[in-house]
Formats: sequence, C-alpha cells, structure tokens
Amino acid sequence: MTKKIFTTITFVIFILNLLHSLLFRLDLNKILISVINKQETVEYKILTQIRIPRTIATHLVGAGLAVVGCVLQSIFLNPLCEGYTLGISSAAGLGVVVSTILMLPLNRFFSSFFGVLVAMISIHFLLRLFRRTIDVSFILSGVVLNFFFSSIIIILTLFFDPYKTHYVLLWLLGSFSSIDTTSILISCTVILILLVAIVSYAKQMDIIILGKEKAITLGVKEQKVKSVLIFICVVICALCVSISGTISFVGVIVPNVVKSITGLKHKEWFLTSMFTGSIFISLCDNLARNLMYPMEIPINVLTGILGSIFFIVYILKGNFYGVVKS
Repeated sequence: MTKKIFTTITFVIFILNLLHSLLFRLDLNKILISVINKQETVEYKILTQIRIPRTIATHLVGAGLAVVGCVLQSIFLNPLCEGYTLGISSAAGLGVVVSTILMLPLNRFFSSFFGVLVAMISIHFLLRLFRRTIDVSFILSGVVLNFFFSSIIIILTLFFDPYKTHYVLLWLLGSFSSIDTTSILISCTVILILLVAIVSYAKQMDIIILGKEKAITLGVKEQKVKSVLIFICVVICALCVSISGTISFVGVIVPNVVKSITGLKHKEWFLTSMFTGSIFISLCDNLARNLMYPMEIPINVLTGILGSIFFIVYILKGNFYGVVKS
C-alpha cells in the first residue's frame, strides 16, 4: 500500500468515525436549535459534556500510546516494545488501585505516576541485567512484569466491595465511560505538549539508530536523549492510564503497521503513528459502545484480540527471532 492510498483511507476513516463519535443517536436538528436559541437541550448537553470530551480523550490516548510504542521500539531496538508489554501500564494501574484501597488523597494521574516509578526501577534493573537490549529475553521479562503487576491488582481488588470492584476492573480493562471533563482537558493538553516534544527529537533519533560512534561524531548525546524520551513516555503512559485504564498492544500494532508504509524516518513515523493511533482507539471505543449496546465492552478486549492476531502473524513470519522466512 502506497503512502497516498494509506493517507487517503485513514483520513476518510477519521472523518466518518469522528461524525459517528459525536452525532450517533443524537438529533442534529435539536442541537442546531439549541445553538441558535442558546438553550441547553438534552442532546446539546450530551454532545458538549460527554461526546466531545470523550472523543478528544480517545484520540489523544490513542496518539499517545502509539507514539510511546514508536519511541520505545527505537530506543530498545525491538519491534515488540510498548508501555503495556514492558509493564509500565500495569504498574500505573496498580498505583491507582493501591491509592483507591488506601484512600489516599491523590488523583488518578499522581497515583498512576507513582505506580510507574516502580516500573521505571524494574526496567532499569532489566536494562542492567540484559545489556543486549535486542535480546528477546528483555521483552519476555517485560511481559513477566506485566503479568506480575496485573496479578497483584487482581489480588488487591478482592478487598473492594462488589460495586467498587466492578467499577475498578471495568476501568482497568480500558474504558472512557467515567471521564471528568475538566481533568480530561488538562490531561489531554499535557499529552499533546509531550507528543510535540517527542516529535522535536525525531532528527536526533534518526542519528541515534545509526550507532553510538555516528551519534558522537554528530554531537548527539545518546544517553541523555534516551533518558529524556523514556521519562516523557512514562508520563504519557501514566496520563493515558489515568484517563482510560490499561489498553494493550496499541503501541505494538500501530507503529509496526505504519513503519511498513512510511519507513524508519522518525518524524514521519511519529506523526503518522500519532494520527493512526488516534483513529484506532476511537474506532475501538465506538465498537465497544455499540457492539453489545446498551452494555459497553472493555476496550482492552478488542485491542487484546487484535494484538494476539498480530503477534501470531509476526511469529509466523519469523520476525520474532529477527529472521524473516523466505
């Protein structure tokens, strides 16, 4: 598929999905009358207080998770790296659960960020343990961390009352159903700023992947750039988890699909993945809301199915071990 065809298809999907997200099952005439007469009808309130903030959240979370996947894959030279497979998202979720159980006066972001600090320490330990970051053992260890944190979350939820347990588990499996308009706008603004910051490092990442000697020759401080980008990725993951819970495999599926079309020029890769990831999560959210209406399916169920299929195809191609079958 050429870049132009891919861009055209994604743009059309974006427009159609955006209209569906905002206006599905709403009376457009009543909304227009509300705007003209300056009267807040039920449809107008649903559009402005629920649909618009939720649509913004889905697009920014999708963009954030996709770009985080791009960055981590470039830094660790492994196409299976992302916030979920390295245990970052699960650690953030664990922070929120612990904060809820202990009734700490912290909002979701700070709770998830403290949880991510645990993941950062764990990842630092793994980096020292597995000095060859392209070794598949590093990814497998990240998966182990993910399951470890997820298991602790399940154990801790046993201490909740049944209603709170259902609410927390639904949120942890990925849901935009309980967003707060003010906090969402603040979190999404921060995510957008951090994404712009990541894109500004694109040229330096182009140099870094050429090797240490090339980076030193061209005056790029490799370790400093990597440390800054990892910290930004951790903050984005914490923000995304605080908004929607843990959503898996977005940072694996989207960057790899986009890279096969755009190549490894980082600026184009980042921007295209950002746009594609935003559409991907928004589509998943629409499917989650409408497939079994009025019941809402956790988004992680949909991304988990797609991610499993992607991993199977990836293994069958032989790329899992760094060798492509002829």
